[in-house]
Amino acid sequence: MWVAEAQRHIDVAREPRAAGPGSEPEELRRAYLDLLKLALCDLVGTATTSVTALPDGGVASRELRGDERRRRAAGMDWPLHGLTMVGLGRLDDLQACVESIVADDVAGDVIEAGAWRGGAALLIRATLDTLGDDRTVWVADSFQGFPDPENADAEAHRLSAIDFLAVPRSEVAGSFERLGLQRGVRFVEGFFEETLPGLADRRWSLVRLDADTYAPTQLSLDALYHGLSVGGYMVIDDYHAFQGCRQAVDRFREANGITEPIERIDFAGARWRRQSDAPLRAAAPVQSRKHPQRAASAPRSEPVPSAREVDLERERDELHERLAAAEAELGLRPWLRRRLQRGRR
Repeated sequence: MWVAEAQRHIDVAREPRAAGPGSEPEELRRAYLDLLKLALCDLVGTATTSVTALPDGGVASRELRGDERRRRAAGMDWPLHGLTMVGLGRLDDLQACVESIVADDVAGDVIEAGAWRGGAALLIRATLDTLGDDRTVWVADSFQGFPDPENADAEAHRLSAIDFLAVPRSEVAGSFERLGLQRGVRFVEGFFEETLPGLADRRWSLVRLDADTYAPTQLSLDALYHGLSVGGYMVIDDYHAFQGCRQAVDRFREANGITEPIERIDFAGARWRRQSDAPLRAAAPVQSRKHPQRAASAPRSEPVPSAREVDLERERDELHERLAAAEAELGLRPWLRRRLQRGRR
């Protein structure tokens, strides 16, 4: 059933295509943002490379061509080279939200909590710049992947083992500089319980949460929703994709009497626009713990193997095991065993 539902979203994903530039300023602005979205998703070329998580915490890659590129457009894979997993549908919706808060003069800065390579925040900054709006974009992330799985749920355990999700701050900041979008950006580095409570007194016009699992989603809502202006947007990247995220959002809304309708963006994302400034319940104190620095916070240097390379390596290991078992069963003499071992190197 899930496979059929996933395929349906892939089938309806929009074509990875940008609007051509026109002579009018608004046409040029939209053409630039369309091209930027394609670049952020690594959909400018005729092919792109997708990454899949393996059971042991590693990753493997494969090339997507032709209609398979719709998987990326739908935001249903991890890009090897792209700067966002979000896909074109959620990027289009995010752009529309930013344009709306500027048109309606909603007060406050914009924050993304959970940035990975920074693609969504890059689009936010670019959209604001094309509209001549100088509000600050805050980029909050550990920049070293998910925390250790101590007392975490199953979803968090699985994600914490994947080093591919750890992108250092220097790499994210470098993308902002490379694309000319570094002005008006502030980075907030650290795990959420260490950083977000310190932002609780700030005013926001848009909050984008990409925290995936229950605990960081709950903490982000407690720290940031109080500061969301009436007319501002709360965007939840994983509401329909992760059970823990959905539970945290639903419980927060119920506890605070939030009745604004949740609007679906695509197979994963959802959002609502704040319409009431009624006081919320006080957030529970955050019990912070010291997280050890992960080795994966350094830039990735080893290439991601292709799926075929992973399969061949697995087959090689199985053949070595079978050969070793055969050697033991036949009782091969030491000199012959050494010769066979040299031949395998």
